[in-house]
Amino acid sequence: MWIVALMLGIIGIFAAWFGPLQILLPEQSRVIADDAGIGKESLLATVTGVGALVSMIANPLCGLFSDRTRSRWGRRIPVAVAGTVVGVAGLLVLSSAHGLAAMVAGWALVQAGFNGPFAAFTALIADQVPEDKRGLVGSMFGVGQIVGVVLGTVAATVVGPGPLGYVALAVAAPTLISAVIVVQLGNPRTESARGPSSTGGWTFRLTRDFAWAWAMRCAMNTVNAIVMLYLFYYLSDEVGIADPAGQVLLVTVVNVLLSAAAAAVGGIWSDRIARRRSFVIAGAVGVGLGTAVLGGFATWSTTVVAAVLVGVGWGLYLAVDIAIVTATLPDDESAATMLGVANIASSLPQVLAPLIAAPVVTSALGYPGFYGLGVVAALIAVVCVRRITVIR
Repeated sequence: MWIVALMLGIIGIFAAWFGPLQILLPEQSRVIADDAGIGKESLLATVTGVGALVSMIANPLCGLFSDRTRSRWGRRIPVAVAGTVVGVAGLLVLSSAHGLAAMVAGWALVQAGFNGPFAAFTALIADQVPEDKRGLVGSMFGVGQIVGVVLGTVAATVVGPGPLGYVALAVAAPTLISAVIVVQLGNPRTESARGPSSTGGWTFRLTRDFAWAWAMRCAMNTVNAIVMLYLFYYLSDEVGIADPAGQVLLVTVVNVLLSAAAAAVGGIWSDRIARRRSFVIAGAVGVGLGTAVLGGFATWSTTVVAAVLVGVGWGLYLAVDIAIVTATLPDDESAATMLGVANIASSLPQVLAPLIAAPVVTSALGYPGFYGLGVVAALIAVVCVRRITVIR
């Protein structure tokens, strides 16, 4: 029951993030850019870049607050509830945004808010899941992320780009997140009994293995950000698809179904053979090849092939990501804080990718050069995971 609730909560968080990222924000940027006479790529890059920067700061802060919290509801739930309220408010701001400033404000609230439950739920894995079971639980955590991407994209596509899409997500996200809150409150023994340390300070101890795990996660998320960020515009401008929203949904469904299957099987297999490193290497090869296909062949059929390669590769990586990162944590008392620092590696690529994307895509390098950077990032991930000594 706890694993199911955790998956539902993660689905809600990622639906709230990726419904806008995949469909709602690009379409809203296009409309506002047309009215203002500015480039839609630059407008979208500004909104997503600021939001990702906010996320990069918010996640470790939410983790720190979670580690330091003392309450009758435990350490994790208050941060999850407060963050969800802020995130929902951001979605509602976006639903009525008609200019750049309102879009930036709304998306910043969404990123800051939903990092609350994300930081709290990630810490629950470190709190209560034995290390030899973290492949399975971590893979289910990854599957929840994947399904959330699909649900958010489907909701945005079915309801339609515009205010109703944001409102639908503002209802769906907290409903799903509440599953974890209800289970945790109903079973208080499931949360770590360890309270905050008596020092009251921020425990921060960076180890060599943690640093390599952080770099590995950053590299893999860079590839994912490169693939996902401009998919809407890639299909519209480069491939020449008349209905990019519908095709983004189709590509996303193919990608995430394969990712979910690969993550589920990979997590169980990883626990059984007590190996993590080989899954990251195989995953990096998959996403690297898929990104190379996107850069080299701008057709609809090759886009589907790329979706298959990226989907399988990303799933194999997600199968062991949480297990690897939690294995490198310096201590238990600062789990949420350090996992928040680790989650910067997921947010930072969302800051960097828009900053890199706009000038590269609009230059002579175009999409081939942009996706070529994804191949380089995949190779970096392979180098990083080979340097981590606490895993096999």
